[in-house]
Amino acid sequence: MEKYLQEDYDVYESKYLTDKSEIVEYFEDCGREFFNCGQGYYEDEVSLICKIGDKFYDVEIQAEIGSAKQDIGDRLYWVDGINTVEYNEINKPLPKDRTIYTYELELTNDQRTILEDFMQENNIKFNK
Repeated sequence: MEKYLQEDYDVYESKYLTDKSEIVEYFEDCGREFFNCGQGYYEDEVSLICKIGDKFYDVEIQAEIGSAKQDIGDRLYWVDGINTVEYNEINKPLPKDRTIYTYELELTNDQRTILEDFMQENNIKFNK
């Protein structure tokens, strides 16, 4: 898969997903891993781009969320099950336009480290 597809769109590809007819069953079984749930927060809808062979699909997954009251803190949330999986074939996403920006910053060493870590985590290229 081309690098920009992963960096710009976080395209998902699995060796176990070989045909579009498998999309619904696959994400009903494995869809939980795409949701962000925990103490005090949850997602009940997720959208992603899936690549199968040389075709791309926009996949929408809706989940049933379970929760429990905690002794201390917010409720704990988790995906109880997948309610629906819908998909549409889409054109291959094009690379996003990039522009070079130059900033001059006055930072402490700690701030610089935090900024560089953030930029690396978000695939922002920079020159040291």
